Formats: sequence, C-alpha cells, structure tokens
Amino acid sequence: MPIQRIQKRSQVRRRWRKLSNMEFALVILIMVLIVLCVVSVFITAVTLTIFSGAPWVPTKKPMTRALCELGDIQPGDRVMDLGCGDASMLLVAAKEYGAICTGIELNHVLVWLARFRAKLEGVSDKVTIVQGNIFKVDLPDTDVVVLYLLPRAMQKIEQRLRERYPHVQVLSHDFKLEGGASAVKEKSVGRGTARLYRW
Repeated sequence: MPIQRIQKRSQVRRRWRKLSNMEFALVILIMVLIVLCVVSVFITAVTLTIFSGAPWVPTKKPMTRALCELGDIQPGDRVMDLGCGDASMLLVAAKEYGAICTGIELNHVLVWLARFRAKLEGVSDKVTIVQGNIFKVDLPDTDVVVLYLLPRAMQKIEQRLRERYPHVQVLSHDFKLEGGASAVKEKSVGRGTARLYRW
C-alpha cells in the first residue's frame, strides 16, 4: 500500500512538472508576442512620424538648458514645443525654469510616453501634451515656440507661425528657419546649435 501511494505521488509530480513546463512555455510565448506587438506598434508610429516632419530624437538636457537660456525662460512663461516627442525639452523647461508648457505630438505612443514622463517628474500640472498634427491643430497662445524639425517641416511651419505668432520668440534646435526670420542669438552645444529667432 505505501509503495502504491509513493508511485501515485511520483506520477502526479511528473505530470505536474510536465504541465508546469508547458504552462511556463505558454507564458513565455505570450510575453514574446506582447513584446513583438508593442515593438511593432512603436516602429509603425515612429515611421509615420518620420514622414510627417521629423524622426523622434530626444533633446539632451545640455541642449534643452541652452535653448531655455537663449529664450530667457522665466517662471510662468508659456512654452510650446511643436513635435515634442517624449517631452524632454518641456520637462526641463517646466521643472528647472518654471515654464507652463504645451507639447504637440502626432505619434500616439510618444504622446502617452510624454504624459507618463510628466507625471513621473511631478510636472503634469505644468506640462500639457496634445495629440495632433502640428500643421493642422489649433495652436494655443504662447510666449516661446520650440522647434526640432527637419528642414522641409521647418519651411512648412514657418509661415503658419509667422501668421499666428507675430511677436513670439522661436527657439530652434539645429535646423534653421530660412523664410525671413533672423537669428538673434546662437549657441553651440556639443555637435548641435541652439538658435533664437524673432520675426
């Protein structure tokens, strides 16, 4: 009798181990599928963003600080970043300079990431992220506009900015405005250039 119980227990254990391995493999398979889905959504979103104006390249803190200093950002200033990506620029402007920030971003994944980062940094009350196309969305009132877009997008947005904001400062990371705006100040930061424009 005791031998039969031992045999039954060992059979149950073997079955449990087999079942556990199968379940484990199933869990791993599901996790891999989830990761692949997330990656494919992200790649698709980034690819769509590239064709609409600029790829997502986060602005590093030294460049962000240089832009804020060129624009003389003060507490309460309204800063708008067109094509804000993950809101790197806005987070520093809000947290270190006290700016009230609005970011406009086409990519849904980056909009979610930007909002999440604003909450993590404790500045979600100062940073608003709007999902939309910078060439079509209603642009809010602002004191400073920040741009980090490819040249063709810079050309396309310049006329719209000139009509909507005749008296604002425009800060540009690397790429130039060439439709008549004059660069008032420039500052080299690493391999990049921060520029301040006025109409």
